[in-house]
Amino acid sequence: MYNASVEEEIVSPVEVTRVEYESLNPHIPVTLKVLTESATFDVDVNGVIWTKTKLDYESQNNYTLNVSLSDGSTTDYATVFIKVTDVNDNHPVFGVINATINIPENMPAGTSVITVLATDVDSGFNGLVTYALRGTEEKMDIDSSGLILLKKELDREIQDFYNLTVIASDQGQPMLSTALNLRVIIDDVNDNHPVFSSSRYEVSVPEDKAHGSELLTVSATDLDAGANALVTYRIVNQQPSTSSPMFLVNSTTGQLFLSQQLDYETTKRFDVEVEASDGGQPSLSTKTLVVVHILDVNDNPPKFDQAAYDIFVLENIQKGSPIYSFSVTDEDEAGFSQGYFIHNSTLFTVDFPGILSLRNDTELDRETTSGFTLQVWAVDEVNGLSSSALFHITVLDVNDNNPEFQRQPYRFAVLEGDHRLAAPAVVGHVTATDLDEGENARITYYLSAEDGDNPYSIQQNGTILASGYVDRETKEKYELLLVASDNGIPQRQNFTYVSIQVLDVNDNSPQFTKAQYSASVRVATAKEGASVLSVSATDLDIGNNSIVSYSLMNHSDDFHINNHTGEIILSSNLTHITADTVVTLIVIAADHGVPQLTSNVSVTLYLLVNDTGFGLTFESSTYEFSIPEEEPVRTAVGSVKALTGSIAIQVAYSLKSHTDKFSVNDQGDIVTLARLDREDDDLYNILVEAVDSVVPPNTAVALVTVRINDINDNPPVFSTLIQTKLSFPENANSLDLGTFYATDMDIGDNALISYSLQDDFAGVFHIDSSTGKLMTTKSLDREMTDTYELKINAADSGRPPLSESLVLSITVEDENDNPPVFPQKSYSVTVKENEPPHVILNATATDKDIGYNAIIHYTITGETSFYVGELSGAITTLQPLDYESHAQYTFILKAFNPGEPYLQDTANITVIVEDVNEEGPVFEKPSYFQILPDNSTAGTLIVDINARDENKGYDEGIFYNITDGNSEGLFSLSSTTGELTLTRDLHSQAVLLYYSLTITATDSGLPPLSTSVKVSVTVAPIDISFPVFSEAVYQPTPLSEKILPDSFVVQISVLYNVPVIYSIVSGNEKGYFVIDSSTGIIRTEKKLTVEDFPVILNVRATDSSNTSIFNEVSVHVDVIDENDFPPVFPSSLLEQRLEENLPATEIVQLKAQDNDTGRNGLLTYGILSGDTLKFRIDEATGILYSTASFDYEEEPTEYQVVIYAEDDGIPEKKRGYCTVVIKIIDVNDWPPVFDLVTPFSVNENVAVGFIVGKVTATDRDTGDNAFILYSLTDGGGNIFEIDEILGNIKIKNSPDYETMNKYSLTVNAVNNKSAPFYQATATVTVLVIDVNDNAPVFDQNSYSTSINMINPVGAHIITVQASDKDQGQNGLIEYYILPDISFSAFFLIEDRSKGKIITTGNLPSSEEIRLTVMAEDKGSPSLNSTAVITLNVFDNRPFVPQFNESQFSISVLENTGVDHLIYTFVVAETLGKPIIYTVVSGNEKGHFRLDPESGELKTGINLNYEETSQYVIVIEANVNVSTAAVQSSGLFAPNVAMLTISVQDVNEEPAFLQSVYSARVPNSVPYKYPVITVQATDPDSGDNGLLLYSLVNHQTNEFDIDENTGQVFTVSVAGKVGTFYLEVQAADQSGKGLTAQTKVNVTVDSSSSKNIVVLVLNQKINVVEKSIAEVERVIEDILAWNIYIVDVYSNEFERRTRESTDVTYIKIIAVDEANQEIPAEDVKRKLREQKANIEQELQKIFSTSVTADIEETPADSTTPELIATIVLSVLLACTLIAFLVYVVISIKRKRMYEQQYSVKKLHEVEGIDNPNLADKNGSLNNLAKPEDTNEVRTETIAFSNLQDTKEGNADKDVLQANEKCNYLETLLDISSEQEKKVASENAALPRNDCSNHDSAPSLTPSLTPVPEKEIKGVKFSEAAIILDTESELDESDDDSFPQ
Repeated sequence: MYNASVEEEIVSPVEVTRVEYESLNPHIPVTLKVLTESATFDVDVNGVIWTKTKLDYESQNNYTLNVSLSDGSTTDYATVFIKVTDVNDNHPVFGVINATINIPENMPAGTSVITVLATDVDSGFNGLVTYALRGTEEKMDIDSSGLILLKKELDREIQDFYNLTVIASDQGQPMLSTALNLRVIIDDVNDNHPVFSSSRYEVSVPEDKAHGSELLTVSATDLDAGANALVTYRIVNQQPSTSSPMFLVNSTTGQLFLSQQLDYETTKRFDVEVEASDGGQPSLSTKTLVVVHILDVNDNPPKFDQAAYDIFVLENIQKGSPIYSFSVTDEDEAGFSQGYFIHNSTLFTVDFPGILSLRNDTELDRETTSGFTLQVWAVDEVNGLSSSALFHITVLDVNDNNPEFQRQPYRFAVLEGDHRLAAPAVVGHVTATDLDEGENARITYYLSAEDGDNPYSIQQNGTILASGYVDRETKEKYELLLVASDNGIPQRQNFTYVSIQVLDVNDNSPQFTKAQYSASVRVATAKEGASVLSVSATDLDIGNNSIVSYSLMNHSDDFHINNHTGEIILSSNLTHITADTVVTLIVIAADHGVPQLTSNVSVTLYLLVNDTGFGLTFESSTYEFSIPEEEPVRTAVGSVKALTGSIAIQVAYSLKSHTDKFSVNDQGDIVTLARLDREDDDLYNILVEAVDSVVPPNTAVALVTVRINDINDNPPVFSTLIQTKLSFPENANSLDLGTFYATDMDIGDNALISYSLQDDFAGVFHIDSSTGKLMTTKSLDREMTDTYELKINAADSGRPPLSESLVLSITVEDENDNPPVFPQKSYSVTVKENEPPHVILNATATDKDIGYNAIIHYTITGETSFYVGELSGAITTLQPLDYESHAQYTFILKAFNPGEPYLQDTANITVIVEDVNEEGPVFEKPSYFQILPDNSTAGTLIVDINARDENKGYDEGIFYNITDGNSEGLFSLSSTTGELTLTRDLHSQAVLLYYSLTITATDSGLPPLSTSVKVSVTVAPIDISFPVFSEAVYQPTPLSEKILPDSFVVQISVLYNVPVIYSIVSGNEKGYFVIDSSTGIIRTEKKLTVEDFPVILNVRATDSSNTSIFNEVSVHVDVIDENDFPPVFPSSLLEQRLEENLPATEIVQLKAQDNDTGRNGLLTYGILSGDTLKFRIDEATGILYSTASFDYEEEPTEYQVVIYAEDDGIPEKKRGYCTVVIKIIDVNDWPPVFDLVTPFSVNENVAVGFIVGKVTATDRDTGDNAFILYSLTDGGGNIFEIDEILGNIKIKNSPDYETMNKYSLTVNAVNNKSAPFYQATATVTVLVIDVNDNAPVFDQNSYSTSINMINPVGAHIITVQASDKDQGQNGLIEYYILPDISFSAFFLIEDRSKGKIITTGNLPSSEEIRLTVMAEDKGSPSLNSTAVITLNVFDNRPFVPQFNESQFSISVLENTGVDHLIYTFVVAETLGKPIIYTVVSGNEKGHFRLDPESGELKTGINLNYEETSQYVIVIEANVNVSTAAVQSSGLFAPNVAMLTISVQDVNEEPAFLQSVYSARVPNSVPYKYPVITVQATDPDSGDNGLLLYSLVNHQTNEFDIDENTGQVFTVSVAGKVGTFYLEVQAADQSGKGLTAQTKVNVTVDSSSSKNIVVLVLNQKINVVEKSIAEVERVIEDILAWNIYIVDVYSNEFERRTRESTDVTYIKIIAVDEANQEIPAEDVKRKLREQKANIEQELQKIFSTSVTADIEETPADSTTPELIATIVLSVLLACTLIAFLVYVVISIKRKRMYEQQYSVKKLHEVEGIDNPNLADKNGSLNNLAKPEDTNEVRTETIAFSNLQDTKEGNADKDVLQANEKCNYLETLLDISSEQEKKVASENAALPRNDCSNHDSAPSLTPSLTPVPEKEIKGVKFSEAAIILDTESELDESDDDSFPQ
């Protein structure tokens, strides 16, 4: 794409542009072709585009050319955009031709006369048209749009026409103009208004006056005549206005008539405006006001302001209070002032003037009556007229009723659980009502708890939700305050209490009282049946959920466990144990809840054969471990092990140092307790003590050294003291910018730092990667880049590497290396001649340098007519230029830097002087005189006036007009030829008539100039008898003193019938003039002298034939002194200097010289240009003053003031000019100012002369005023000094950090070269950096202390302390014990940074010990010192009391009360010392109290078997002395005893959660439909807490109850309606013990199966069943009805089909709030309407797309009776088969037992071979081999519970069982080990799979325990079915319907 431009009107061909191309093959010629605009443009083979024709901008100003390039095979295209530029080749053209315009007189100034629009088809300035107007006599003007406007008001009587000339000029070069002649004729206008006889008329008229009646007559007259005086009348305004006029006026006579009926009540007065208009065009008019007063007539009844009123009043309004104010009006004049009211109410009163009030004996109650309607009559007493209105009174509610609850209090029950994660559980519903309405009746519920524990929330519909975490074990019952508040003002409230019983859920597994158990068994004394130990677990749940049974996970031949008590008993005498053996048993504690929860504990039994006298020692006396730093807490460090010689001896480990950092467990594993940081401490010496369980215990100590390995967790760090803002000069090679090093707290490779630059700016900078030394590789160029943001990266060598960056701000200091540069090498400017001095050009150069180096000075060489501002570059003229003397100037403008080196640039300046129109036209004669006879006719040529412009002929480009003297319009002048003619015939005159005309000639120059000449015309009678002069007195134009001899002065002419002879008869005594006797022309005879004038010449005209006939006339001649010379200043340019800050003062006196004399030489002075606010000049003296002070720093430093001197010459004043350049001189008025000083840093001990830093101060002054010297005045001591010129702060004496580490220096800067001497100070902070030059010093040279011989490991001995004057790492101290062969091993520095010395164990002997301790700092290199510690060791071995036995066991009944004595502890021997007994463990809950002196253990609470059935209390006995802390204790220590307390159960009665339960069901629900679940709680456990539910006396056949769950279900309610009152009993001890009762009220509502609606979901049935409660909630919320889900089923019976068919059918019945059944069609309709909402909500539940459709209810399924028959038949058959199988298996087991008995072997520790074969009761619950366990699942069905199948699916379950069950196996309870082994080897018997419908809720183990070795046969209530799950084993089989 190309862009080009070309001028129009240039003869083609013209080169436009060139398209560039490249030939693909230079040997093949290419063809270029213009595809568009080819008629106008062409292209040659070189790609040059030429014009083919001359272009015309006005025809087309742009072209778009498509040019093709082709070599014959390939073609390319280019687009060329060509713009045609305009030239000034068209004159302006007027849109109209010469015209005559008529305009009325008296038009106001500003009125448009005509628009003469001229257009110029050129563009830009060439087409910009300006207008000029001639011949207006100051009456009219023309604007820039060509609109001619009146400047003054016209008066036709003065002048009736104007000849105008409009000149339209464009602004092109050269300028083109066009003239248009216009004649403007002034028309007469109607300028007199009619005048009324009165300015105001008034009349009064009664309102019943007949229309058409005459009211009055108005009259007006007009001073004009004719049509302008013809007056007509009309009504122009009527107030107030009406739809039709109320009055008419006769247009001729002015009579006013009534045209409409009057109404006083509507309008009491009319103001009628009548206008009188004349017949002129435009018509003039005058207005008058006619006031018509209307008189009232009584004719209107009273009126209410409304026909009906809607009034609202609060019900609590006070008796007698006003309710409403209304108004009644009567439009008659008297109004309603005498009226009264009548109404029909006994509750309200209506009083005058219109107040409705409540009677004094009446009150309102909205709840009783909510509204009234009252009719009120208003009666006018005057004439009895009346009217009525209705008042509708609405009583508004006031909040005067409290909310009322339906029940008080409320009781609910809820299952415990965490309801925060799932949908909140509905607890119950509360209802409160309020008799008020609106917000007063809108109830808001608040639910709160006094203790703040409230996991419940309430919805505003009254539904209470469990939305938090509800834990029965924490709180069994919540008593909540329920507040119902209305939303009225004031708010009213009511409250009640809500009691929520938390029902237990089996959510707590049994918890063992110990984390692990252990015991030792002496093999030699072991006896079968002996108790080894007891384990105990408790369950926080209640009832069956809290009953705990115990079993062993692994079978043992040597031990078994009592499943009730947890007692582990020997099963043999252990005769086969021949070596110390450890047996580990896993005890399982299982509760009886559903689902069952379990926990297990490890029991370690040491079977001891060997002796335990080995002692205790560590495998190694020292250990060394290492771990990385920053490892998480509990990171393993290593393991230590102490050897005991016997497995029965337990070892306990503990740490005696660094216990805040490490811990050790009983296995000797050491772990961290905190994240360790190597940079804090890289080595820890840990004392580990081992204590065994023998009595007395043995101890051993090992030293563990833990080294912390470095990880790369610390990035390199740059010092904050590094100066980051630097500056360096440009153009310097290889600058050393400094060394920037970082430190890394890591070590090794992690601390090895390499340096790099993020951006080296194309190699300008380089940094040494190892040292951080920064250099420049190239010279800096400030003009290229003045600042650098240089980022230094310091990266360590770790993995991964860490890095840090330092950003340096480098400023490049400027050098004067760039000359000033003009933007162009030559300038051309055009200046009009004669213009006074002014700025003609701003030629500004630029310099890439900055500051002083960028200061540019300007000067002109080769020309003195111009001046350039030294700093501004503004070129001005010094004098007006003269085109005629010098048309063009050329000179050189130089721009240079004043500094070094001297750099400059030049530009050529061309000034073109433009010629201007200096002189107007010159008339051929200075004046014209002409005599006309009085018989001259119109058109007679009076005189031909000729004028010419310079270098042109007469009349060429001249426009003539009469500017004065033609008021009568007698003369006409040709504007182009100057011919003056008469406009009408003259009439004979008796006397002479003299006319003096002023003729003006205007040239066509720019600007146009005009000159005037006087034309005198005398009209004389034709029959005169003597010569008549053309002028009464001749007054020629004053002559110049320089007029030459023989110059024309004036011509005298006469009118006479014969020739005359002219002569000067007097006044020419000095012979200055001569007259031609025949022509009358007077000429000069010689040079004139001004002083001799004026003179009066008397000229005589004498009859040539008769000398006695003559006439004389006076000629007044005056000579003026010509203003020959302009004022001249001695110099056109003057420079003056002025100090800043001076007040107004004299600057210079300028004097100009004028060679003229008189007034021509009288001069005044003025300022032509310059800052007139800063300067003034005395007009008379020429003294130039300043008017204000100057500020060198803030204002310009140079001013140019152009002064002119003007004379008072005639005919024009002349001026001379002088340019005064005033330069402001700087004075020292600014103090130095310091740049921002950042703190400096320097190492201590640095060498003298080292430069610490540099301070810089600047001074806004210049030169010597800105010269600054620096000095230190304070704070430097004798350490620092400063370079007084450069400001560098240097070291005078080396600083010492320890003496002073911070200096605040006061730096003084003073400019002392010129007064006054200003100074400034700055505070510079110098930080001294520490180096390691001081060794640590102990606070004591030696230490001494005492220590016992027997010490606990880690006992604190003494703490030493040293100090180091250095700081940082140099001042950090670590302490070490110097090695000593005898004693150093017994002591340890616990923390090397703190100096705390501890023991590593007991000391070998009591003596004096001397230790040497070293304190070493962390500096580089490090320094150290030592100190000696003297220790005195004393013997302190203690007495330890002992118990006779270490273990005791007792039992106690629950409910024995507080302070019941349990046991008394006594030690064997006291040695007369007081013994203190303390509880070590087992009493964490404070259930017991131990007397520390007597040893009596008593109960602290009333023991509860259900809470805790067993306690294990560990007691320790110690001597009551201060040294008791050092006595040893442990698990088998002699001063420790363990007491096992078994709590015996006492039966307590159960209790229901509610006293009354209520439920409601429709009578169409099927058999076994769940109605409600009641729940009772029993505080007992075991059999005492096992509850069974029953209906008392089984009162009804309609309902039954599940004895285990308490669920009441329907038996048969079809056709039943009403309320059934049931009584439910709960009995403990499995129904044989104590009982509790509650009432259940079930209301059965009438229902029809026709109203059952089937909802079909595209979801699997097992998925729907799991979320059926949420499905029900969604349907209820959306339909806003109560929903009963009658059935959930699928069309298929197969389990496989249930999981593969994504269709589930849900039968529902809907009832409303009145418990009325909703017809099925209504339900279906609403389901369809809400289908989208239902599907959307269900999608949230199932997390997948859901469709919900409606289907007709299918035919009834199989009846319950038939289902029961089928079930019993199937079970009977299965029982018979199972019995046969049992017999066969028994025979085979007996045979196998006999064969394998001899190969029995002992299995130690591991238990039985296959633990998968036996459950906790020894039953064979899994009859498959281990490899078969992934293929088969076994479940037990309680046939008695098959009827409990929910939602009517019993028939499906039985049918599925019948179809799939081919084989049935019997579960056998065989307790002998031999039978188990046989069974384990024959487990894989032939079998077929038996599938069962997985939705039955009873598919869980429910077998009742039976006595040992009793065969558990098959009953109708118990059976085992093996289910074939095929490939679906990962699906859950415990799906159940919702309760």
